[in-house]
Amino acid sequence: MMRARGVMVLLAGLWAPPAGVAQDASALVVIIAGDQTFHQPGCVLVAKAGSKVTVAKRGEAARRGLKPHDCGPGASGGPAADPNAVNVVTQPGDNKYHRATCQKLGATRTPLTLEEAGRKLWPCPVCRPPIRQRKPPPSS
Repeated sequence: MMRARGVMVLLAGLWAPPAGVAQDASALVVIIAGDQTFHQPGCVLVAKAGSKVTVAKRGEAARRGLKPHDCGPGASGGPAADPNAVNVVTQPGDNKYHRATCQKLGATRTPLTLEEAGRKLWPCPVCRPPIRQRKPPPSS
């Protein structure tokens, strides 16, 4: 930190607001290709997306019409949220599961968890919902 005219100046990139503090439009967020939300860098979905991500300012993401993702405790450095607890939807006679906003969905929708959907259905190639993560077998 440097002092200029008696006012503390924070060097860009060296300070980030604490978890839970509202961020301004110039804060950096992560955008996953094909997703309609933007994420905090520590989000478990960002880690799973691999190279399919871009970084933008929060204000730019909002101008693109992206909504903030509730990144949960994994974003703040706490225990990671269970990615299989995410809710997805399906419809009668369909062998795929979808995001709730998918254009392929009809009026009749059935909500289910990602864990449940991933065992018996395929992810939709249009809305690209999250993919169920296999849990390692319990160690004895």
